[in-house]
Amino acid sequence: MNFEIKRLTEENSFAVAEIEKLCFSSPWSEATVASEIKSSLSDFFGAFCGNELAGYIGGRTVADETEIFNVAVSPKFRRNGIAGKLIEKFIETVRKKETRVIFLEVRTGNLPAISLYEKNGFVFCGIRKNYYTNPTENALLMRLAFDGTQEYEDWDDDE
Repeated sequence: MNFEIKRLTEENSFAVAEIEKLCFSSPWSEATVASEIKSSLSDFFGAFCGNELAGYIGGRTVADETEIFNVAVSPKFRRNGIAGKLIEKFIETVRKKETRVIFLEVRTGNLPAISLYEKNGFVFCGIRKNYYTNPTENALLMRLAFDGTQEYEDWDDDE
């Protein structure tokens, strides 16, 4: 399958919100998506098959840390390597900003996503208890450090 990865703009907010509805139990609204896309701190990329948005990734960099908010691929486009290419593009972009580390949360039961993040160098660094709803589930906190170290101080959200 051929797809092209491009930076998203506010005009893509509706398509992103539609993918959110297909992929997440608590999807972002179109207004929230638009607000994040237009933020100067955020980077959002989409994978397009022709004119159709097949998937996207978005996150925000503050100082020298980046957080990936969401990675989602429309069900009809899954299993084509789209999520992996989106992650690669995102990592390449934030590295140029001299970010030191990227963080993300993922449902503990989302084994395909966890495997994909690990393939891209992310490692486990914590748990956020009952982070997700619909259904309630813990989140694994994962990180990718660019300084070559993957050690992280042990901490607990309950402290």
